Amino acid sequence: MEEWDEVEVPNNVKDIFVEMKNTAELMVDLAYSATLFREKEIAEEVLELEGYLDILNYNLMVRAVLAARNIREAEQITSILQMARSIDDISNAAADLAKMVIEEKVHRLVTEVIMESEETIGRVTVSPDSALVGKSLEELDLPTNTGVWVIAIRRGKRWIFDPDEDIKVMPGDIIIGRGTRTALDYLKEIARGIIKVMPNG
Repeated sequence: MEEWDEVEVPNNVKDIFVEMKNTAELMVDLAYSATLFREKEIAEEVLELEGYLDILNYNLMVRAVLAARNIREAEQITSILQMARSIDDISNAAADLAKMVIEEKVHRLVTEVIMESEETIGRVTVSPDSALVGKSLEELDLPTNTGVWVIAIRRGKRWIFDPDEDIKVMPGDIIIGRGTRTALDYLKEIARGIIKVMPNG
């Protein structure tokens, strides 16, 4: 288990708030992924991120209280704290879903509901002759060119969660992405080498 007590957090309320929002969004995406593919390792990452978000939430509360210099500012800070509580509730729900995956208690109906959503999660395997191979996520710009956001990449036995833009796609990579069914099917055709050229290429 990662020691979140020693992790660096942003210095101001705004940056912490943004980090909380981004972390909660990643947790939800990963929780859905873990549920669809019955991946306990992804579920465990969700629980790790829950610990990180708890640290962010604590630091947000401390800095928010210290920032209030009068009643008016205190009232404004209260709205921020309420929003932070909502984000924390979302992260807790994602963590609950992850625990269900780890304990193998996910009903098939949950999977069906996720699959029927307008925007869903998909798994894409990259073939050696794919136009994706050797290019970084920044170069590929998959959200713009395919409509798919990369949540994680499995490379052999290693998981890369929330990959950086400089990560290059390798043959055999398994990409976990979020998008519409049409977008995911399109990316699968590129990954398999059926479509030889990227839209921006």
